[in-house]
Amino acid sequence: MVAVLGGGNGAHAAVVDLQLKGYRVAWWRRDAGAFPPDGCLRYTGILGEGEITVERCTDVLAEAVEDADLVVAPLPADAQPPLLDRLAPALRDGQAVAFTPGTFGSWLGAQRRPGVTFLETGTLPYLARVTAPGEVSIPVVATRLPTGSIPGEGPAADAAHEAFAAAYPSAVRVSDGWDAALCNWGPVLHPPLIVQNLGAIESLGDAFDIHAAGTSEGVVRTILAVDEERIALRRTLNLPGEHWPIRTHYDESPQGMYGSDAKRRLVESGLWRERLHPRHRYVTEDLLCGLVLTASWGRAAGQPMPVSEALLTLAAPSLGVDPWTEGRSAASIGAEDLEVLRAAARHGGGR
Repeated sequence: MVAVLGGGNGAHAAVVDLQLKGYRVAWWRRDAGAFPPDGCLRYTGILGEGEITVERCTDVLAEAVEDADLVVAPLPADAQPPLLDRLAPALRDGQAVAFTPGTFGSWLGAQRRPGVTFLETGTLPYLARVTAPGEVSIPVVATRLPTGSIPGEGPAADAAHEAFAAAYPSAVRVSDGWDAALCNWGPVLHPPLIVQNLGAIESLGDAFDIHAAGTSEGVVRTILAVDEERIALRRTLNLPGEHWPIRTHYDESPQGMYGSDAKRRLVESGLWRERLHPRHRYVTEDLLCGLVLTASWGRAAGQPMPVSEALLTLAAPSLGVDPWTEGRSAASIGAEDLEVLRAAARHGGGR
């Protein structure tokens, strides 16, 4: 059995996808009243069109994970700490928990629950939106999904990756959870889209599609500049393998994370015409957690990241947030000593 945790877009998509792949699924949400009637979930998009009935829907976390060899948690990064406070005591040794994506949630999990392998992906496995209660549209799925774990190696890590790859054949194993966190496209893509489109976001509301009208040539140049800083940091840190440049998405390369026509399908779906706000996941997860974390590792490594830092500076007055106080910095999660971090990510163990 696979457990899926959460009630957002990614959780809805994961429940559908995993059940269509033949898994028995236990679906946990905090509010039992939020499940669709009789556990029926309708879907459209790249996975086809139809309806599934979830085997187990529960608001009891221990009940959801008790029989699961793999736990998939597509929750926003800022929801990970309170989830882990409840989840850690319910887990048993040998289980695998995957944050999709992680924003270094694998590190938070490994600190709280030794004996469990925590994985994370470098991007969302699905680009999806809940379109109505009990309905989800999934226009894009990942075709190459960088996936790392803590510990990054050893028998437990091998077993966890095997379980995850069986559920997600698109998974591409990277060295560890730190490596996967620095593959993440969310902190590269969404902060420029939010900060540089703030006028249109505030003026047009849900008439504005940030991935269509908001993705101008100038904004894309900023996105690529942020990504160049991420890749430069990976090189400074001697992270192995490919660096997953986001330009493959704009070049519509099959070597990207979502395949050659993902950008077209994303825009044509029209699903991202939605009301954005300072507490949207693009801000709380990708700017306050992801970009702050990457920039703080840049500071620790002595790697200049001027465009990333400029976006964080602009976010403070324009969005009314204090990134360095509210965000997930390396210091705030005990991950600022890079040599200790490197060893712990690869082999496990505490700070």
